[in-house]
Amino acid sequence: MTELTRPVTRKVTTHRGETLVVTLTPEGLVIREPRRRSGFVLPYGVAFMQAVRLQVEADRREKAAAKKAKRLGKR
Repeated sequence: MTELTRPVTRKVTTHRGETLVVTLTPEGLVIREPRRRSGFVLPYGVAFMQAVRLQVEADRREKAAAKKAKRLGKR
């Protein structure tokens, strides 16, 4: 794996069709709108914990839906 030693910037399109500029730095992600100077810094640890939270919530919803379907299927 390559060590991140200097910032890497890319333009991305979100699922809503919005264009954002994402910069990977050794400190974390910097997200901003194109042609804007101010950005939002998201440390890697915070991004990882948010991703874990979202996955756990999705797993719980899926499990609850399966349990409900099983319960409704027995009637």
